[in-house]
Amino acid sequence: MKHVLMGVAKNEDVASFQQEIEISLSDLTLVMGWEEDEDCLYDYLLTAQQISALEKYCSFELPKDLDFYLTCNS
Repeated sequence: MKHVLMGVAKNEDVASFQQEIEISLSDLTLVMGWEEDEDCLYDYLLTAQQISALEKYCSFELPKDLDFYLTCNS
């Protein structure tokens, strides 16, 4: 299972940024606060706190002018 960050500009419908993330499912579960096994299968609009945690775990910096979603590609 692979998770991808999708960045979407304000008032847009199409992602202008896409990046697969390298993070273990256990770490991602901590960042996202998931409680059920199937929670990892859904799409999520990320909070500022989740974005910051992902940047730390994955050692990268994301653009600041986009809304970020986490999606799953199995």
